Amino acid sequence: MSCKQCVGIEREFDDKLATKELLEYQKDGPIKSTQILIDALIAEGVSEATLLDIGGGIGAIQHELLKAGASSSMSVEASRAYVEVMQGEAERQGHADQIRQVHGNFVDLAADLPQFDIVTLDRVICCYHDVQSLLEKSLALTRDVYGLVFPLVNWKAKIAGFLENVLHRLHRCPFRFFLHPPEVIEDTIHSRGFERRFYKEQGIWQIAIYVRTHA
Repeated sequence: MSCKQCVGIEREFDDKLATKELLEYQKDGPIKSTQILIDALIAEGVSEATLLDIGGGIGAIQHELLKAGASSSMSVEASRAYVEVMQGEAERQGHADQIRQVHGNFVDLAADLPQFDIVTLDRVICCYHDVQSLLEKSLALTRDVYGLVFPLVNWKAKIAGFLENVLHRLHRCPFRFFLHPPEVIEDTIHSRGFERRFYKEQGIWQIAIYVRTHA
């Protein structure tokens, strides 16, 4: 991948972190913000739905929605370590045949992907520099429901992001944390025919679900 941020993702989200997150998931289930998103999606209805999980990490959303009745899922993930860990967990849970995994930069790959009933980006918007392309390309692939977990733009998030980026610079890692303007995110989603159906805040994160109202 030629994308500088994607190179940083490969380095930041490595085997050690992927294994740590997998063990925590196996012990305690999805982290709180992810669980809130999962519960809200299930409340919308996931039976026989197809799912695209962009930057899905260890695959918590996919594992839980498949158990809840989704028919299949695709993961597009920029970290090879997460791809490998997720595959192992899918095999352990017995639904590896329902998941297709793609390693790469979603923005570069989107043109070759089909539409899905549900598209999710859990703590992904803050990990990508070109938020407009990420939103537009992912919304174009969303048939019905669009689920997000992304940072609040408040002093806590600003301090956390600043300190994280300082550490990355000190370690010469190209990965950066981004706080994109919430009005850009909302306006782009609404302009593509979606309205917000669910919203909740958890720590520095906001969890939202949008439903397509017109083409």
